[in-house]
Amino acid sequence: MKKKIFALLIIAAMIGIAVTNFVKTKVAEEQKVDTRATIVEDTLGVKSGLAIGELAPDFELETLDGKKVKLSDFRGKKVILNFWATWCPPCKAEIPHMQKYYEKFAKEDNFEIVAMNLTSQQEKVKYVKKFVKTYEMTFPVLLDTEGEQMRTYEIYTIPTTYFLDTKGIIQKKVIGPVDQDSMRESVKALN
Repeated sequence: MKKKIFALLIIAAMIGIAVTNFVKTKVAEEQKVDTRATIVEDTLGVKSGLAIGELAPDFELETLDGKKVKLSDFRGKKVILNFWATWCPPCKAEIPHMQKYYEKFAKEDNFEIVAMNLTSQQEKVKYVKKFVKTYEMTFPVLLDTEGEQMRTYEIYTIPTTYFLDTKGIIQKKVIGPVDQDSMRESVKALN
C-alpha cells in the first residue's frame, strides 16, 4: 500500500513538473516578437526572406565556445547554412561529407559551413560538444537554443541546408542530407 502511494506521489510530481515546464515555455514564447513576416531591405535593395533570390534573414547566435557570431559576418564568402541535430541519423551521415569538403576546398571554393544545431530539441550543449569532437567538426557550430532560427527559417525536416552567395542571397535550399559532391556542385554555382 505504501509503495502504491509513493509511486502515485512520484507520478503526480512528474506531471506537476511537466505542466510547469510547459507553461513556462508558452509564457516565454508569448513574450517573443514574431519577426517571420518582417520584410527588411538591405543596402542592395534585396528583400529579406526565405525564397530563392532573397536575402537570408540575419541572426546572432553563440558558438560552442561562447563566441557570438552573426550570419552577416560571413558576407564575402559563400555559405552553406545547415540545420541539424545530434539525434538525426541523416545528419550523422552527412557530417563526414561536410567535414571532408570543408577540409579540402573551403579556401579554394571561398565558402564557409555554418552548422546550426537545433539544441532546443531537448539536447544539452555538453552532448553537442561531445558530438562535434567525435565527428572532428572544424567548421562553426552555432546553437539555436531557443528554436528561434528553426522557426524563422521554417525548418520542419532535418537536415535542411541553404546555399547562400557571397552577398547572403539564398540561391538553393535542400531538404535532406547532402554529400560532398552535391555540396561542391552547389557551391560552385554560387556567385
